[in-house]
Amino acid sequence: MNTRLEMEQILNYLTKLAHALLSNGSTLEHVEYAIEKNAHAYQLTELSTVMTHQYVSICFRGTDGNTYMKQLDISTISINLEKLRILNNIMHQVSNHPIPAEQLQNILDQAQKLAITCVCFILGGKPTDMIATALVSFCLYWINLGLSKLRTDKIINNIISMFLGTILSFLLVRVGLIADTQWTLISISLLMIPGIPLVNAFRNLICGHEFNGILQLLNVFLESASLAAGMYFAVILMGGTGAW
Repeated sequence: MNTRLEMEQILNYLTKLAHALLSNGSTLEHVEYAIEKNAHAYQLTELSTVMTHQYVSICFRGTDGNTYMKQLDISTISINLEKLRILNNIMHQVSNHPIPAEQLQNILDQAQKLAITCVCFILGGKPTDMIATALVSFCLYWINLGLSKLRTDKIINNIISMFLGTILSFLLVRVGLIADTQWTLISISLLMIPGIPLVNAFRNLICGHEFNGILQLLNVFLESASLAAGMYFAVILMGGTGAW
């Protein structure tokens, strides 16, 4: 029989795993499957999960007979396929070979840049455009990292990030690195547009998760609109594209 401390460690692991999977772009069905599989590995019973893309709640009866429950809010969702790969490997590793409860947090910490320059090249950009895209993407990475620590809303983050990214692109034109901003702006837009959440939204609608699907569609629309707004404000501030 596991102790209460071990049960709480398992609960923390399950909630953080679900939170990490959802915040990095996983579907609700896959997260539920992952939690069920890991809970079964530790012989947990009466498992109950409530998940949306805003929060995750997990409740179960431990091997000591007590009931445990925890909820975590999901502040932002940022697609990261590499982190999802690592998290899925952890999930399968734990479900196939359960590890001691005290080691669960350490193994989950393993999951703690996106090369967009190739997209710029595919679209027809020159080598200087690729360099500019790499510079702007690097800056956006740190900008988004700072904003995530402030726990500001995703819509606000998108407006600020796209605004600053557009400003940086115009400045690179001013210093003579690139002739115009179109390839750089198109590339970073593709980096930030919520494409996978859009696919997940339609998938949830088709699979019967209408409420989550509709919420995701609204989020995708608002996030896309916020990106356009950030770019629009930056272009107006810099005097329009004709001024450069």
